[in-house]
Amino acid sequence: MDFMGTILEFFKCVGPPIRQYVRRHQKLSEIMRNLERALQELNSKKADIEATLKAECDLGNKQPSNEVNDWWENVERINNEAHSIEEEVKKGKYFSRARLGKHAEEKIQEVKEYYQKGCSFPSLVIDEPPSRGLTLTTATLAGEKTKKVVERIWEDLMGDKVTKIGVWGMGGIGKTTIMKEINNRLQKETNKFNVVIWVTVSQPLDLIKLQTEIATALKQSLPENEDKVRRAGRLSEMLEAKAKFVLILDDMWEAFPLEEVGIPEPSEENGCKLVITTRSHRVCRSMKCKQVAVELLSKQEAFNLFIDGVGSSILQVPALNKEIINEVVEECGCLPLAIVTVAASMSGEEEIYEWQNALNELRGRLRNFAIPKDELIDYWIAEGFIEEVKDVQAKYERGHTILNRLVNCCLLESVKDGGCVKMHDLIRDMALRITSKSPLFMVKARERLREFPGEQEWKANLERVSLMENDFEEIPSNMSPHCDILSTLLLQRNEHLQRIPECFFVHMHGLKVLNLSRTNIEVLPNSVSDLTNLRSLLLGMCGRLKRVPSLAKLLALQYLDLEGTWIEEVPEGMEMLENLSHLYLYSQWLKKFPAGILPRLRNLYKLKLLFRKEALRETVEEAARLSGGLDSFEGHFSELKDFNIYVKSTDGRGLKNYWLVLSAYAMGQFLISGLQVDKSVFVEGCKVCEREEHIVLPEDVQCLDMYWVDDVASLNDVLPREQGLVNIGKFSHDLKVLSFGRCRNLKNLFSLRLLPALQNLEVLKVYKCYLIEEIVAVEDEETEKELATNTIINTVTLPRLKKLDFSYLREFKSFCSNNGVLVCNSLQEIEVYGCPKLKRLSVSLPLLDNGQPSPPPTLQVIRIKKELWESLEWDQPNAKDVLNPYCKFVVL
Repeated sequence: MDFMGTILEFFKCVGPPIRQYVRRHQKLSEIMRNLERALQELNSKKADIEATLKAECDLGNKQPSNEVNDWWENVERINNEAHSIEEEVKKGKYFSRARLGKHAEEKIQEVKEYYQKGCSFPSLVIDEPPSRGLTLTTATLAGEKTKKVVERIWEDLMGDKVTKIGVWGMGGIGKTTIMKEINNRLQKETNKFNVVIWVTVSQPLDLIKLQTEIATALKQSLPENEDKVRRAGRLSEMLEAKAKFVLILDDMWEAFPLEEVGIPEPSEENGCKLVITTRSHRVCRSMKCKQVAVELLSKQEAFNLFIDGVGSSILQVPALNKEIINEVVEECGCLPLAIVTVAASMSGEEEIYEWQNALNELRGRLRNFAIPKDELIDYWIAEGFIEEVKDVQAKYERGHTILNRLVNCCLLESVKDGGCVKMHDLIRDMALRITSKSPLFMVKARERLREFPGEQEWKANLERVSLMENDFEEIPSNMSPHCDILSTLLLQRNEHLQRIPECFFVHMHGLKVLNLSRTNIEVLPNSVSDLTNLRSLLLGMCGRLKRVPSLAKLLALQYLDLEGTWIEEVPEGMEMLENLSHLYLYSQWLKKFPAGILPRLRNLYKLKLLFRKEALRETVEEAARLSGGLDSFEGHFSELKDFNIYVKSTDGRGLKNYWLVLSAYAMGQFLISGLQVDKSVFVEGCKVCEREEHIVLPEDVQCLDMYWVDDVASLNDVLPREQGLVNIGKFSHDLKVLSFGRCRNLKNLFSLRLLPALQNLEVLKVYKCYLIEEIVAVEDEETEKELATNTIINTVTLPRLKKLDFSYLREFKSFCSNNGVLVCNSLQEIEVYGCPKLKRLSVSLPLLDNGQPSPPPTLQVIRIKKELWESLEWDQPNAKDVLNPYCKFVVL
């Protein structure tokens, strides 16, 4: 009985599960149909809720409740899981039928529960929280430098100290992209600010419109009939009500007072921030913003961005090589906007001729053309663009102010240590496109054209023509364009141009600027004599030009450049040119310069003259006595006597700029100091002492450069000549640069007693003086004995010395005699080449508090041969170890 009871109890327990198992196994298809019907009902409810949500949210300021969002996500999950069950059933596995039936029935129950939830929501939507601003579409950030700029701006926004940020850089460099990235991060990553306002500032600046744009961004409005002051008050209240805001003003061209618009001044107290983007750092400065400059991409970053845009598969195209791709990228000027645009246009192009054509289109006709700032200002003055001031110096100051603004706005780039400017490639190309479509311009520069433009191209309304740097050999003999309002004609650097017909300028009476420099013409047409409006006649470096017609009628002429021509006499009528401000007569063939002409040129500002032989001696004295507004003088003298006459005759009337050359050669070498100075003397290949007369230096000379001067030591009255010490008159206390090259008699450069006059020296260069042993020598035997026995220490202090350059000095052993040391804590560069006997540099290093030597704080580089560096002796312990990181070893 107990046994049977146990069996019955067992079947009571296992019986129902077995029956369920059998039922699910047998009726799986029916269960799946039930699941399908339940899902249809649930998904119908989902569609109804979706339609209701769309209708209510489209009305504005509404969003789905969290409960509805959770329900929606679970319905999506249920559908996916049901689909998985259906797929398993389709596989038809016999022993899985019961298990699948169980899962399907459980899913039916869950479907019914969520259907009931969908029917019982009290409300589907809730009020939307106030928005902090708009999320903007943006491109991917390009380059590590760009990403670092983003992080710098973000750091300042998250901090409390910086309240106004100015992001500046040239057009297309990525300023707007950077700020869009910042804008979008502010929407997502922080609750620091209540609202982020983005406004693109209109150009020209319209403060009324700006007020409207800011109010619109706040989803509010300002009365149109109110004046700016009242609107500013209302806008200020709107912004103050938002409390902590970030205002982003994109593409600003002008500064303005925030209070005039109604923008509360951002501060640590109110937690508000202002960010502007602009092309001009002057705008940043005027708005009192912390400046953040956006730089061009590196070449590698530019290439990577281009490949991202055009597609990496382009690198696998057999017909294309990496070189032409690199050239196309290079023409984009490392500007992200240009790179992305060109990459999009070249995407999918696999033919080499398509890429070559694109490259030709991208290459501008004035590529890499840099122009000196003063030359550009000269054009402006000659064209009459700077007429508001009369004084020549004031015109230059005004011109430099304009140039600086163009550079600050990134419309021009400063190059060559700031002495020249150029347009960025893209801005240049845009300017060329504009001018090429204008009937007022003809621009065919640097196209290597062989045929001169036909007369049909010389329209009557032309104002400016640039045909520089082509391959014209001549202008057709009968060509006489009727261009009465043409003001500028640029024909320079046409090196094959030999002939200009007499009739060519007959109908160009409005011409103000005529540039024929560096052409091969021999004669200037007589028709130039009638160009009475001409202000600038530039014929420099026309190496075959022998004749210039009368200039007597050219009373408006301000610029006359005859430098490097073959003329033997000054042009007829030059004494009439009383408005002349720039005269360049640096011609080695000039034999005659009539007396009395220079004194009549009372408005001279810059003067270049080459004095050959005694025939021009009277002109030397006239040039020296020029007073008034003369700013700059360049004089080339072949005779020591003429050089000294000029220096003595200046009678203390110092010029702002001069370059005096005493040279036995027709055209002296250029200064090689590497330091730009205003007042320079260059002596080359001639004697500085003749018949008891020695060279006289200007008292304010800043650079003295002597090359191939063998008697440089013969003026020393104290020491015997064979010691070879330099003792040329009195050294100027203004002297910044000393350079000696190929002075074969020099054994020592100067003595201790000259050191007080060298306290402003910045550059000392000595090269190919094959006998020189030391730079500083001791004058008397007693001092020399004391130094030799270490009784005293010879200390040479040059506090402003920046560069030491010793090259190819076969006998050079040390800077100072015996145990002398050189103290120069401003030193930046040391260069030593070809000095095999050098034992010690004698440089004394500054000491730290612990007594250990340290490098001069300004030191940048030491260029020297490694073997020589290893062999040098040092007075201070560890000196070599301290200086070793600055060494750049050379192989010579």
